[in-house]
Amino acid sequence: MVPIIESVTLILLGYGSYEDIRSREISDYVWIVMGGCGLLARAWDHQWKIMGINLVIACGLSFILVVSGLFGGADIKALLSLSLLIPSYEGMVFPFFIITVFNNLAMLRIGEIVVVFIYNMVQRNRFLGEITAWKKIILYMTGFPMKTEHLDYRFLPLQNTAGNLRLIPDIDTDIDQFREEYSGDKVWVTYGSPLIAYMTIGCIIAFFYGDILLHIIMAFL
Repeated sequence: MVPIIESVTLILLGYGSYEDIRSREISDYVWIVMGGCGLLARAWDHQWKIMGINLVIACGLSFILVVSGLFGGADIKALLSLSLLIPSYEGMVFPFFIITVFNNLAMLRIGEIVVVFIYNMVQRNRFLGEITAWKKIILYMTGFPMKTEHLDYRFLPLQNTAGNLRLIPDIDTDIDQFREEYSGDKVWVTYGSPLIAYMTIGCIIAFFYGDILLHIIMAFL
């Protein structure tokens, strides 16, 4: 893998991350350029077969993540484009690079969950409604309460406008409309994690360190 591919990857994902954090909207041209660069690179290194397998894996992951509501449209486009640009990589990574990036992203999200849970325990944040113990545990790992007036595009409500809990947020929620219809002073929310930023960090980790999960597995073998 030549350094120029790594540079193109980080530049495009970095720009996408900036736009994702700034406005939650990313031009499709970013992913078109990334995918196009991937096809040009394959004309040079002829890794068409492994790129095809990489793309199939990315499509499978995308389907699962879209159905579960964990990824939005831009996140999926980034995942698919990355599968075209870098089908494989040297070092302690899985044979298909997209798996390593996804693993690193997942480990970063797990780290975020731990931080949120500790924050709720320290702040003694408690959900006042009647929910089961396991739902409380999930809620305290993924969300936190905030004043409704401070709610903006960076956060996703974990309650509907009637105040009922929903552990899987609706990524298409109209925040302005929610604030108008919700009557409570505080609402439980989850941080709308900029997954493309996590994907970018996951790539950087993969380039310089490898697959975090693979390192953990190898440590126990």
